[in-house]
Amino acid sequence: MNIKKVITQAVKFSLTSLFGTATDTLVLWLLTTFAFGPSHFEQYVLSPLISFECAVIVNYSVAFFYVWRDRINIFSIGSYLSHFWKYNLSCISAFIVKMLLLNAIALATKWDPVICNLLALCASGLLNFVLNEFVIFRKSSSGKELKLNPGTVLEMERSNPFFNEY
Repeated sequence: MNIKKVITQAVKFSLTSLFGTATDTLVLWLLTTFAFGPSHFEQYVLSPLISFECAVIVNYSVAFFYVWRDRINIFSIGSYLSHFWKYNLSCISAFIVKMLLLNAIALATKWDPVICNLLALCASGLLNFVLNEFVIFRKSSSGKELKLNPGTVLEMERSNPFFNEY
């Protein structure tokens, strides 16, 4: 394991995760302010659940096309979706950690859900990076990063029946 590359990936992941954090925070604020009532369930469970899933979609797209681009061997709809289900499962783990922390902070402090959410995101973000780096977008078994060959990808997409249907 090259620690310099892991640190570089962690920095890219952290910086690009700001898109997901912004999405999560904005959607959470909209839901808790305008869409849902004042109950604890709506404010601290349902709203964060919806906002987190919105952030997952944004973060995954950035991760797939930018952060771990060099580890994707085929850029296609099928590849995007096959990585997404694994990514979403890993995010569920991070979400459970986030929800436990969010609710623990909220119950202990009675702070606003947005503040509790941001604090909980710090811890769950670390878990999310580890799962992405070493599970979802891990290097190939040979230890070499998978490289994209645009000509090969174009040929594969043209010959793939999945693309001919759409």
